[in-house]
Amino acid sequence: MRSQLSSLHNQAFLNSIFFLIPSPIMLRKLVAALAWIPLLATPGKLKAQVAKEAPSLVTFPDVGVAILQPSGFEKAESFYGFQQPSTGASVIVLAIPGPFSEVTQGFTKPVLSEKGMTLHSKELTEVKGQSGVKMYFSQQAHGQEFLKWAVLFGDTERTTMVVATAPKSHASKLRHSLQTVLQSVEPSQMAAAPLPFEIEASADLTQVQGVAMGNTALFTRNGTIPTATPNEPMFIVALSIGEVFAGNRKEYARRRLLETAQTEIESVQTTTPITIDGLEGYELTATGKDQKSQTPLMLYQVMLFPDEGGCILMTGMVGQEQAKRYLPQFKAMASTFSCNFK
Repeated sequence: MRSQLSSLHNQAFLNSIFFLIPSPIMLRKLVAALAWIPLLATPGKLKAQVAKEAPSLVTFPDVGVAILQPSGFEKAESFYGFQQPSTGASVIVLAIPGPFSEVTQGFTKPVLSEKGMTLHSKELTEVKGQSGVKMYFSQQAHGQEFLKWAVLFGDTERTTMVVATAPKSHASKLRHSLQTVLQSVEPSQMAAAPLPFEIEASADLTQVQGVAMGNTALFTRNGTIPTATPNEPMFIVALSIGEVFAGNRKEYARRRLLETAQTEIESVQTTTPITIDGLEGYELTATGKDQKSQTPLMLYQVMLFPDEGGCILMTGMVGQEQAKRYLPQFKAMASTFSCNFK
């Protein structure tokens, strides 16, 4: 139970991180589709390997970072990093497509406070010659307080983030080892890891490179972030395979759509049973508005339920003025989905 709550907290934190990125980066749609995913067991282990140049370091090629593995922690299977299930502590590494200078603008006391986090300290640093920031902050979640130490570094195109988290009740015991991990951070050679699924992009959408989370694929019109406006199309595929309780699957899928982050759902227009790659689920369409800009949106969602448990979520979002063009493309893309873990 402790491990599951910690995993849910980790995902909530990741969602919050994306919200902190300034609006010019326009990653808010990505968060909207990721907000539901608990970081539980995903299909297959995400790749990590011992770095040849430093035997004590572990590399995460898809992120492009190498760090120490803290004593008593195991490699996580559902995110890039390490976890200690007995305490709920973790170390998460991720890459964000966006300039370091812009991504880190969002990490201020007022903005973090809006996301339920308290910033205790923030200072400039360097990571092997790259501009960096060190932070210490805390967050209340699931009835307990989590302490977090983070290092961010990057360049004009990409930002890497390493976050060490411990419940406050275990922080005194773990603080030193987690801070040592952050001090060990080094950039490493990148090598994209294969996704646990396949999907064909439509003629007008291209996969975005550089979103390193291990179980997610993101598509935009030009294959780049930022998108120009909320009118621009975005299609996201994200997996969570494991102990996700769905109950009534139809209602679960509908509730997920209604809870889409940063979006005001006005009307769920269709809810239809669907089978893709032998997996049953529901296809939904809805109209709504972007919460910040009030831009009218069309939303498309497919939620599939593997026998192993958990869910597969495919979400398409586009301005209503382009819905006739892109809704058929969202449906066509979803129909090509196939998983590699059956």
